[in-house]
Amino acid sequence: MASNVDFLVAFLLGILPAIGILWTSLRRFDRPYVDRTLFDDRRVFGSLAVGLVFGTIASVFALSIPRTDIVGVLVAVSASFLFEESFKLVWLNRRRYQGRFDTTFYGVPLGTGIAASGVVAAAWASRDVLYVPETFALLVLYSIGLGLINADTGALIGFGASRGEMWRYFLRAIAVRFAYGAFLFPFILPGIPDVYAALSVTTAAGFGLLVYYYVYRRILPGTLPEELRRELRRERRRASLPRG
Repeated sequence: MASNVDFLVAFLLGILPAIGILWTSLRRFDRPYVDRTLFDDRRVFGSLAVGLVFGTIASVFALSIPRTDIVGVLVAVSASFLFEESFKLVWLNRRRYQGRFDTTFYGVPLGTGIAASGVVAAAWASRDVLYVPETFALLVLYSIGLGLINADTGALIGFGASRGEMWRYFLRAIAVRFAYGAFLFPFILPGIPDVYAALSVTTAAGFGLLVYYYVYRRILPGTLPEELRRELRRERRRASLPRG
């Protein structure tokens, strides 16, 4: 019974921030902000499901890499990042997604699904100390940061697929992911003091939020064709007018 509760808590730690980030990212492109939804709900939830499944596979892959020293940890983290971002590249550049403006939107649930599974794996691995307040707080911050950075890279790769600039935006996503990893690296090291772990995971989450601000303001609305962007601006102005 206790293990079931632990798994539920681990799952909620992963999925709730992921859903929150997904909702925040896409709500502007759905009713009532526009007169019609600008993405396919089935593809959004399908991408989230694919991300959850692949994230589980990626977590098993990452945990299977030996981590006997700092070099081992560095290799495991780097391989995991490349594996995850390469999957996003392949998934979002399939023929049915290439050249579609809404592909950028599907990169967000794909990324947040992968992040959610990674957090579940981390929380489950820490279940012996999961309810220690310091551990729980660090995992919450880790979940938010990982969700943000995966949403960022998913959107960037999706944007590249929508514009036919696959490698340019893939390399940007890789650079963003490794910069995030540099901030997070002390948190991953075993036996690090709590104060340094907290500083590391907080800084990494802050970096993820900074990149997310760019994605939210530039990449997501920038994927729309010009006529849809004008329509979105008209709807915003109409919504801001006083009702009388």
